Amino acid sequence: MSRAASTGHGRTNSHQLAIWEANSSGGHWCCKPIAPSFVFLLSKETHLGAQTIFAQARDPCKGNAWARCLFIAWAGAPADKGQVNPQHEGHPMADLFSNNATHDFATATLSIRDPHTRSDQLKRDAMNTGILRHPAIQRLLTWQTGLPHTNQDLPLHHPLESLVPTSVAIVLGFTCCYEALQGEWAWWFRCLLLVIGWSHILLSLRYFRLPLRHAAAHGFLSGNAQVDYWIGQTICALLLAAPMSGYSRSHVSVHHQWKRLMTPAEPTWEEIKAYGFLTGVPNEVNWGHLRSLLLSPRYYYSAFASGAQDAFCKGTIGERLFNSTFWCVILMAALLAHVLGVFLVAYVIPRLAYDAVQCLRVLIEHTFDEQGQPRTLVSYKHLTSAIILAEPLPELSTEANQIEYRIRLFKWCFAMLTHYMVRCYIATGDTCNHPTHHLRPGASFINHPAERMKLLNEGHAIHSNWGLVAAIDAFFSSLSKQPADLFTRNQK
Repeated sequence: MSRAASTGHGRTNSHQLAIWEANSSGGHWCCKPIAPSFVFLLSKETHLGAQTIFAQARDPCKGNAWARCLFIAWAGAPADKGQVNPQHEGHPMADLFSNNATHDFATATLSIRDPHTRSDQLKRDAMNTGILRHPAIQRLLTWQTGLPHTNQDLPLHHPLESLVPTSVAIVLGFTCCYEALQGEWAWWFRCLLLVIGWSHILLSLRYFRLPLRHAAAHGFLSGNAQVDYWIGQTICALLLAAPMSGYSRSHVSVHHQWKRLMTPAEPTWEEIKAYGFLTGVPNEVNWGHLRSLLLSPRYYYSAFASGAQDAFCKGTIGERLFNSTFWCVILMAALLAHVLGVFLVAYVIPRLAYDAVQCLRVLIEHTFDEQGQPRTLVSYKHLTSAIILAEPLPELSTEANQIEYRIRLFKWCFAMLTHYMVRCYIATGDTCNHPTHHLRPGASFINHPAERMKLLNEGHAIHSNWGLVAAIDAFFSSLSKQPADLFTRNQK
């Protein structure tokens, strides 16, 4: 079978199946049969005549764990109706993920069945007008909202793409902090450098956690299980977070089980309980608790201490030894370079801020079941909502008063800038399209806008909240409908 068939631009022969495997060491493609008994299917989906299957299996010959992404073309599948985009031809990831090279989604906005989802898409399409039509602006809006406009051409991304810029950002952050604390600059410029340094370090810590650590836990970061594990474990050490063995097990085996999400002993459920939010109370009570929590020095101390305990006292002996060695090397190097104080100031402040934004992120991803209703696949879909970090574009008629026109436009731009900051520091990774990840855990969540459009093409409804405040309020509303003893009756 030709490679063109594997990309959806041709047809396979009758009852013929080919599995294309990306060889990470040689950088080429090879056709290799794999026994079905070796493959554990996380998910599979059909789009434009092709199926993508992300598989994680154990090779019985070698006896070691491995994880690979497989692209499977089925017999008799219809050919891709779109035209190949030249800029994507030969892209190393062109076949690795389920996004076809064209990304030209044929579904019209009005054909979306769910009225809520259709309304979201119409609001997003309204932003594709005037000067906002510029491709760079549209790419920024798609990244910020997670919603591509109808028929937008979406570029392919590899999960490792963000590793290099994230690493550069943290080095730049430490450099700015060093110049602020050791350089001979005016006091106001030193303060500016310190703020810039802290913001870059915080941004890096957030992106190391999501999407990088998250992708490593799923085994989709590099395509090699051992490489993913050690990248993830290094990130865990830097973040002072739970080691990879425990995180991977709890996240993949518990958090992604549809019957266990938002139930006792599930990670998100336990986090919310640990934060001290109350059930069966009005939203205003939990809003007040959230404000007091984020302003409490005791919260930051306990969160930092809990992270250090997770890093150095939990996990396997090898993981604890690795984390201890990691920090001994860093602290010793800083001490020998006479910059230990600079390093602590540069790291500790963003790490404390990291705990604050992590608390906010937990509150915007999932909600609780309706009280008294049994868990079903339908109700499971409603536990995860998308968060659209944008404001609907106001009606800006040039015939209106020019002063009013400019004020409304300025308010919209300021609101969009605020949402942009939330996207950078709180709703990182695929948080804005998190339902796609829980509906299809094996899908390419680094390419979540394309995965969202595929779900819409298949008729799925994706519930969403516009803005951080609305998302948190929706979570508090679900919490208010739970029995008052929800957390206390599950002490065990």
